[in-house]
Amino acid sequence: MGDRLPVEHDHVPLVDHEIDHAMVARIVRRASELAGPDTDHDHRRGISRDALLAAAQEVGIPAVVVLRSIALERLGPQPVPHVADRFVGAALVAVDDEIAGSADEVLDRIDAWLVAGHHLRRDRVRNGRGEWSKRSGVVGLTVRRLRTATGEGQLGEFRQVTAVAEDVGTGSAVVRVVVDRSSSRRIAIVGGATAALGGAGGIVAAAALGPIALVAVPMVAIGGAAMARSGKNRARRTATEVERMLEAVADHQPPTKLRTDVARRVIGRSLHPPRAAIGE
Repeated sequence: MGDRLPVEHDHVPLVDHEIDHAMVARIVRRASELAGPDTDHDHRRGISRDALLAAAQEVGIPAVVVLRSIALERLGPQPVPHVADRFVGAALVAVDDEIAGSADEVLDRIDAWLVAGHHLRRDRVRNGRGEWSKRSGVVGLTVRRLRTATGEGQLGEFRQVTAVAEDVGTGSAVVRVVVDRSSSRRIAIVGGATAALGGAGGIVAAAALGPIALVAVPMVAIGGAAMARSGKNRARRTATEVERMLEAVADHQPPTKLRTDVARRVIGRSLHPPRAAIGE
């Protein structure tokens, strides 16, 4: 059994009680009152965590729910959706979760998976935030192809992956992993636009060729729609891949490694640099 504590899944819901706007207003007002005039409290700065916890407890909201909410707020806002997301999927795919362990521990385990399991390059991991980028070069390309063939390490194909983690205060941390798939999404958009323009131009050309040619024109537009559906499906698969990784992180499973020297042998390169490269 793993020690994963999901945020928005069926096992442990993020919020145990539905809170309407009136209740939220009462909680904040009561928390401000609990802060008291003797605390030199500035309402423009907000209220303390302890005051908010006390106010929530007074109206029957479990402290763990408030702590999770505070931690999630500290992760920052979710990526802003754009109009194109409805047609070709989100450019930034974000997945939130809660995993047992401190924020630093969880981030270290995510780092191990992204570097050794998905063959991304670590750019930075510190202060509760990590950034990884796509490896360039022939070896990086070959490793990605090998992983694609085995169905592993799918996140290695994306330009950038970021993760941020915050301690909840109950022995767990909330984490958000964001995958930048803007490059692959751009391909879908360009492909769809090309198909659409081809269809418009095809109508003009087909008019001179007769009814038979006109029958083929809608098929081009259908191809553009298929590309858009493919983009949305890829976004969903990306989110699923992140969820699979977080499952493994929560269960303390080691990443599936693929050594770079194996990739070099596959592409016929020597493990040592050629003589011409020595001393350069």
